[in-house]
Amino acid sequence: MSSIMRNIKTNILAAAFTSLFTIGISSCSDFLEEMPKTSLTPGQVYTDLNVLEPAVDGLYTSYRGSKQGRDGFTFTLLGLDESKQGIIQMTDASQAGLDYYDGMLNATSSQISAMWFKRWPMINTASLSIRGLELLADNETDDETLRKIILLRANARFIRALAMFEMTMYWGEVPVIEIADLEDPDIDMGRKSLDIVWKQIFDDLTYASENLDDGKQAGPRATKGAAIAMLGKLSMYAPAESGYQDFGKAIGYFERIKGNYSLESNYETMFDEYATLEFNSNESIFEIDYICNNSGANRWQWDMGSRTLANLGESCYIGGYDVSLPTDYAYKMKSEGGVWEEGDRRREASIRFDFTYHGQEYTTPSWGADELDPHIKKWEDRRLDRWTSNSLAAEATSGRSFYHSGKNYMYLRLADILLCYAECLNETGRTGEAIEVVNQVRTRAWNGDLPADKRWSGLSQDQFRTEIMDERMRELCFEGWRRMDLIRTGTFVNLIKERNPWAKEKGSIRDFHMRWPIPEDEIKNNPYMEMGTDQNPGY
Repeated sequence: MSSIMRNIKTNILAAAFTSLFTIGISSCSDFLEEMPKTSLTPGQVYTDLNVLEPAVDGLYTSYRGSKQGRDGFTFTLLGLDESKQGIIQMTDASQAGLDYYDGMLNATSSQISAMWFKRWPMINTASLSIRGLELLADNETDDETLRKIILLRANARFIRALAMFEMTMYWGEVPVIEIADLEDPDIDMGRKSLDIVWKQIFDDLTYASENLDDGKQAGPRATKGAAIAMLGKLSMYAPAESGYQDFGKAIGYFERIKGNYSLESNYETMFDEYATLEFNSNESIFEIDYICNNSGANRWQWDMGSRTLANLGESCYIGGYDVSLPTDYAYKMKSEGGVWEEGDRRREASIRFDFTYHGQEYTTPSWGADELDPHIKKWEDRRLDRWTSNSLAAEATSGRSFYHSGKNYMYLRLADILLCYAECLNETGRTGEAIEVVNQVRTRAWNGDLPADKRWSGLSQDQFRTEIMDERMRELCFEGWRRMDLIRTGTFVNLIKERNPWAKEKGSIRDFHMRWPIPEDEIKNNPYMEMGTDQNPGY
């Protein structure tokens, strides 16, 4: 790259860094809006404890925002063996590429760019906060204030780790933001090797596991259990070439926390918006706090409801626009070629089959032929429905609309950790123990009374590897783990091509699609990236 071009791109990056600094401090609280930001340097702001506390809390709000709507959680569900786009949505050629895996899935994809760029402001603000808090800690002599600083830094590192975990799982080698000098915006934003990326994630989570609050989560901030659970998941999700994959270590992390939580007796209650389980479930390890109104909605019902019912108006809680639907495999019974077994209560809790609304059964699609096919039920929110009483609607105060769906999202819950634990036991030759752990989860699915013919027994190590992928789908369908599960197990191409109708129709999915393309705008504007060398192979 010529020195002139590098200087141009460096100036662009410096301007972007300044913009991210402003975003980071201006979204935290009302009083920050009144601060004379133009006269303050990052070094002044990010060493002010009165700024850093709301800034760190703002990271949780930013992380929540990174999963809102289509360019957050919904798009990560598309193109899988458990979920796909609806027929009408596939008429958008660019969006259709997320299921077709054709030429429209490329570096200019607006969908991919949105997911990439939603995470970096949060990562940059976290990195600024982490460095500022480190400088404060080095000079603090009051024990109570020092504990507060360390706790804030642990929370900032936890959120940075979650965001970076997603970045590397979806894009592979990515930049690593470590700030040495708060006044110097010239950070190396080049893509780093996997060992460097995963080291930062592990270091961040290790610090968080040692310094977050003890006990259960009671509000937006995470506790130690969440960091330890993530260390376990990272030890099994990390690719071998990173040097951090270690099933034995994962077992150790899972065993540290699994006794601190317990499975809910009824699977359905975890997804019941009328229940009082927000931050109260014994199964919840870390959850994201959404609100059923326009101030903090997840907006997922808008994406996952039926267009036929959307014609009744925005305040029909099962209406929406068919953006993400279950595949046939994800909703059919085993006897029909699907994943479900007779008597498994998780099926009805996860998937909507009946489209009766306020006494009327809807049987004729209004537009797309699949509008009344089974839909995702887990994220429906009856509080926003027009027929819901004001007392039950509770926080649905800013209009009853499927745009404002707002169930909390249990990002980490015990059933997931138990299934991960079982996988690691199997990978270390302890298949018999692994089977018994899975049977604990399955027992809950049959309401506490697992029939003898549904109890796992006698599986070989290889058979367990196959069966656990189906069990994870049954337990965790549409909760955001499937793409990563397919990637880490090497089953991405085969299972998607077999079960996703759009990928099967096009027949163009390849191994390189396990990673999304680096957005073209990132490569053009980042002085540390080159168009010819920094794109993921295949794009």
